[in-house]
Amino acid sequence: MSMPWLERTGAVLQMYYPGQEGAATAAVLYGDRDPGGRPTQSFPADDDHHPVAGDPRRYPGVDGTETYAEGVRVGHRWYDAEGVRPLFPFGHGLSYTSFAYADPDARWTGDGVDVAFTVRNTGRRDGVDVPQVYAGPSPDHPLDQPVRVLAGYRRLALRAGEERRDGVRVEPRPLSSWDAGVHDWVLGTGVRTLWIGASSRDLRLRTSVRVGG
Repeated sequence: MSMPWLERTGAVLQMYYPGQEGAATAAVLYGDRDPGGRPTQSFPADDDHHPVAGDPRRYPGVDGTETYAEGVRVGHRWYDAEGVRPLFPFGHGLSYTSFAYADPDARWTGDGVDVAFTVRNTGRRDGVDVPQVYAGPSPDHPLDQPVRVLAGYRRLALRAGEERRDGVRVEPRPLSSWDAGVHDWVLGTGVRTLWIGASSRDLRLRTSVRVGG
């Protein structure tokens, strides 16, 4: 997969299935609206660096059977575990302005984690940002766990120069792992690392919290 045009391209606009909403495309292209969408998958850099590359059992399959052997390393989790840089990471997105993050804080409440941080629009025009919180593995789990997992996110519309203290509520499920032995979700207790960023690869803040106590 060769994409020589990419180095000469400042941005790619993917509208997926806009239907009759073609006006939204024009609004983004002409700068009347800030692009606020974020992709829910990672785009590979080439045909040799993605989760099923080089393994015919996984794709296209052998003798009519495809083997799903990725376990918990699905999507951006595979790229993180293998240290492979995707073309466009999970949660990536551009804006006509820029944003700065600061002052992370996390608190276990007994039934989840409240993550707080400050976001400032550092550009000259209004814009939309989508801060994302990712959680690291539990030190108490013997189960296989991802390097990071999306734990929550917040969509913020900020005026030029505006600064806002906001947060993300992380429910127990993103902090849990499926235990086939007990056939249930098990909360990952202990000190958990949390990252706050603009995508799975644009991680700007880091903090930690003790889960379960």
